[in-house]
Amino acid sequence: MLAGITLGAAPSPAQAMPRLARAVTAVPCDPDALVTAIRTANGAGVGTLLLSPICVYNYVAAAAPGDALPIITGDITLVGGLNTTIRRDPTTPNAFRVLEVASGATLRVRRISIVGGSTTNFGGGILNAGTVVLDHTVLAGNQASNGGAFANYAGANATISHSVLNENSAGSVGGGAIINFGTLTMSNSILNKNTAPINGGGLNTQPNGVSHLIQSIVVNNTSGSLGGGTSNLGTTDLEGLVVTGNKGSGGGGIATGNADVSIRKSIVDNNVPDNCSPLNTIQGCVD
Repeated sequence: MLAGITLGAAPSPAQAMPRLARAVTAVPCDPDALVTAIRTANGAGVGTLLLSPICVYNYVAAAAPGDALPIITGDITLVGGLNTTIRRDPTTPNAFRVLEVASGATLRVRRISIVGGSTTNFGGGILNAGTVVLDHTVLAGNQASNGGAFANYAGANATISHSVLNENSAGSVGGGAIINFGTLTMSNSILNKNTAPINGGGLNTQPNGVSHLIQSIVVNNTSGSLGGGTSNLGTTDLEGLVVTGNKGSGGGGIATGNADVSIRKSIVDNNVPDNCSPLNTIQGCVD
């Protein structure tokens, strides 16, 4: 049963700064320069940072406790280009996530790969207590206790579009790619080869969380328990989805602990050992 797998979100980070006129700053291919640019933008309350193409902003140590970069407290936009990556150095023994967004703050990320974050807390790639908008973004190889790539706290809002969340992992309960306590909209995106030991190899939606998945693919994700593709204790809507090749102990594609899952114009097929759990109780999903 999914009951009893409810998690309590940790306290929200610091409150956001007030928002002012937006400045645009080009950031050279230097990890320290990006740290400085984010601190400056936070201080101004708002800013757009143009990151360098064909560049890896590589972090061996955390700039803020638990985070590669300073916590986002303003209205910040990060724009990359061809092969722009922000990553935790794969050889460092230090564990830290890549990005964190404070309550009331906003982070927009476009055309950037966020790679290799690691934390024993929530959200190995991004932890969000405010508002996050990801567009043409890759989150890969991140790990956390819950929400390997992305954790969306209660009261937080996240929009993910034209993005790929690939080979991320949770080490405690669930959400190999995403754990959602707040409001999540994912469209034209892919959850692929993410893993969790208990519920939701790809996505884990917690009580009071609302997840809208639109025109996306959930494929080859694995749960050690229920919901290889997605697990639900809140509300999950799927429209125009393909959910296939996922694996769990039950509900290889989708598992739910309540009746608040809706499926429209979607394909849920070829999941192991079955497509949905409880069997044949979710309209639009037949085993």
